[in-house]
Amino acid sequence: MNHESPATRLLKSIAPKGAGYIGIKNKRLVEVVDGVRGADLEGQLRAIPGREHVELVALDMSGSFRSSAKDFFPNAKLVADKFHVVRLLHPAITRKRRELVGHTRGPGYRGLLMNGNNLSLKSRFTIKEFLRRYPDLLALWQAKEDLHTLYRTKGHRRAAKAPTRLTDRLAYSALPELQTFRRTLLKWRTEILNDFKYGITNARTEGVSAKGKLVKGGLTGIPRSQTTGSGC
Repeated sequence: MNHESPATRLLKSIAPKGAGYIGIKNKRLVEVVDGVRGADLEGQLRAIPGREHVELVALDMSGSFRSSAKDFFPNAKLVADKFHVVRLLHPAITRKRRELVGHTRGPGYRGLLMNGNNLSLKSRFTIKEFLRRYPDLLALWQAKEDLHTLYRTKGHRRAAKAPTRLTDRLAYSALPELQTFRRTLLKWRTEILNDFKYGITNARTEGVSAKGKLVKGGLTGIPRSQTTGSGC
């Protein structure tokens, strides 16, 4: 990191089979820190000069990375990546659908995980007709749609009220999945709302991480034994 610049930003990226911090400044890679455990990260992060100047850290919903970000970048604002937030209920929706109808791909099944606002009227009608038979699945789907509605809110001041309304409604649900979802929203409230202030994501670092894994795994034609340096 360039410790002379207070505009330094550090974006974090997590990917399957590995995770780490990836620093990007002016759209260019400047640091890679590899590891999944606190002990792996500590020595590498402490070696970065100017950590106190890091302004923003984009996170997926990893509690361990949030803790390490607070420890190593004390002056940074943490932002929950909205692309991870809106997918929080996807696993629960998929499990519930399979529990109710098995692996049968019923009408509109693809649209269940999509932003309903982006679907055609016909697709939305098909989905709602299907969900009318399954109230629990409907409740999960509606909560997912409420998240998308939250992210369509303009401005931090207006958005600040939306999570409270959502968590208040969820408090009356008897579904364990929605109670878990509610606790997650409460725990990550500040980081979620910071998206409306700073609008950063870790999409660019996810791309860097994916390319790094290809090289590290020897999938780009480079033998694994010849790959060197830190992975992503």
